[in-house]
Amino acid sequence: MTVMPPPLCAVCGTLPAAYICQNCGRATCSNCIDARSMNCCDCAAKATTRLGEGGYSQPMHFSLASVLIMIAFAAIFIGMLLVALGSVGNSGSSSGGGVILIGPIPIILGTGPYSIPLIALSVGLTIVALIFFLMLRRRVP
Repeated sequence: MTVMPPPLCAVCGTLPAAYICQNCGRATCSNCIDARSMNCCDCAAKATTRLGEGGYSQPMHFSLASVLIMIAFAAIFIGMLLVALGSVGNSGSSSGGGVILIGPIPIILGTGPYSIPLIALSVGLTIVALIFFLMLRRRVP
């Protein structure tokens, strides 16, 4: 039984090929492959001249769920900031409540005479937000 030697690199033609270019499909050696993009040096050079010195930048695409989560975090942050700033000027009793989710573990905080309804509202809104997130995360066939 004879063992076939590996094919030679399609770019330099001297070393045995160990990789396949992800762009053109040519067999290349370790000297002729760009490890970052897994493209041969010819395809990597074409991409660099076509896209500029950065070479590998591609536009980022966010899903609808990701955009909604970013908007939700921004709205929550702005809301918490406004509540904190609004309660600074009150000389009377103030109440506050909140829920912090770290993974599946909720941390419930509250202070003042109206903390129980505020905590209940926070828990309800958290549950609604989680259900909304899980519904958007489902894949539609």
